[in-house]
Amino acid sequence: QEFVAATAECAQLKADVAADSGNMDKRYELAGGLMAAGDREGAAETLLAMIADDREWNEGAARQRLLKLFEVVGLEDPWVSSQRRKLSAILFG
Repeated sequence: QEFVAATAECAQLKADVAADSGNMDKRYELAGGLMAAGDREGAAETLLAMIADDREWNEGAARQRLLKLFEVVGLEDPWVSSQRRKLSAILFG
């Protein structure tokens, strides 16, 4: 039941973001929903795109959430290493 609600909420948030991709609050909310639904790939993509668009938004909230996701997954995980390279390319590339 809870998973179905989270999935439906994510679908609505995806639609909202598609309609207004400049709405950083909705994008941030979507990333959180994707994390809750277990879609770490989708959450990371959303957060990385937000960082690329405006790394200072909301005092760096997207980057902070991404780093929290890395901690949850485990800093030694190969997926985290891959995502960290993408983040570095955005920040320093």
